[in-house]
Amino acid sequence: MTAGMAVEMADGMRPNNDFDDQLKQNWLRECDARLRKTVVERSQCGDFDAMGADVNWWDGLEYDTELMVPEAFAGSIYPHWLCAQMDLALGETARAANEMQLYADAVHASATAEDVMVARDCILAL
Repeated sequence: MTAGMAVEMADGMRPNNDFDDQLKQNWLRECDARLRKTVVERSQCGDFDAMGADVNWWDGLEYDTELMVPEAFAGSIYPHWLCAQMDLALGETARAANEMQLYADAVHASATAEDVMVARDCILAL
């Protein structure tokens, strides 16, 4: 998923929000940095070293900048993260908590799937 697609999906879920794209891109950078620390580095997977908003931030995020999470899970992770950040900024804590739960569930599903793939690759290497 690209940064632009994630922002578009979140904007569809929170129409008429007044948050500018640069702030949303910063939130995407925070999301990928958090995922890198909590999921990718723990799995010792190097496939994501050059991907993500946190890595590409310094070059400037473009619409087509690839985010870190594989496509199968990205549509559940990034929009919920962005919506949660918007809700928190507006003081809508109950709504933000709901979005964070949806985000956490999607991250868990993604991490579990990644663990299964890494284990499969290790077994095949034997």
